Amino acid sequence: MHNIVSAGESAILIYFGDKIDASLPKKIGNFANQLKNTLSDVVIDVIPSYTSLHVSYDLNKISFQAFFNKVEGLLNQQESNDLILESKITHIPVYYGVEVGLDLERLLAEKNLDLNTFIELHSSQEYLIYAIGFSPVFAFLGEVDERIQAPRLATPRIKIPAGSVGIADSQTAIYPTDSSGGWNIVGRTLLDLSLNNPDNLDKFKTGDRVQFYSITRDEYLAHGGKL
Repeated sequence: MHNIVSAGESAILIYFGDKIDASLPKKIGNFANQLKNTLSDVVIDVIPSYTSLHVSYDLNKISFQAFFNKVEGLLNQQESNDLILESKITHIPVYYGVEVGLDLERLLAEKNLDLNTFIELHSSQEYLIYAIGFSPVFAFLGEVDERIQAPRLATPRIKIPAGSVGIADSQTAIYPTDSSGGWNIVGRTLLDLSLNNPDNLDKFKTGDRVQFYSITRDEYLAHGGKL
C-alpha cells in the first residue's frame, strides 16, 4: 500500500504507511536504492524517513506526470515481487564509562541498575535503522529496552563530543561529530564517523541494523580514546 503526493515543483513524497512500523524502513530503503539505480538520469536526491520517502527530480528532463507514472510502476513492481534484501549489520565498539557517559551515572541511579546490567540491556540487541538524521551518519536506531529508555534532556548541551552514544525515549544514536544535543549520553565509540571519511556516506542505510558491543577502559585508551 502506498500513496504518492506532490511535494513542491520538482519533488514527491511517497507514503508507505501512516504509522511507524518495523517492516517499513527496509522496504523504504530498498525502494530508495531501486529509484537511484533505475532512474539515475532524473532523480536528484532521495531522503528516507520513518514512513515516507522524499524524492526530488530534474524537472528539465521529465514532467511531473511522467515521473509519477514511472515511480508508480516501480512501486507496483516492488509490491508484486515483495522484494526484501538481506539487512547489513554494523557492529560498533563502545566504552560505557562515567568519564565519557555524561548521563550514565544519573541513569543508573534513576533506573536502579548496575553498570553491567545497563551495558547488557543496551548492547544485547540489534537495532533497526529507522531513519537518517541531520547527517548521513546520524542514524536513528530503535527500539531501546524499556528499562533504560529516558526522555531528552530538558536543556540540551552546547557541545557533545564526537562518537558519543545517546538515548532519547525509545531510540539510541551516535553523534558523528562534535555538536549540541539533548540526548542522554551513555558511552562513546572510537570509530571515526565524520564525513572526512567518504566511506561513511554509505555506512548506515534505512532498514539495516546496528549492534553495540562493550570495550574496556584500557581498550578504549589503548586505541586513542579520549576521556
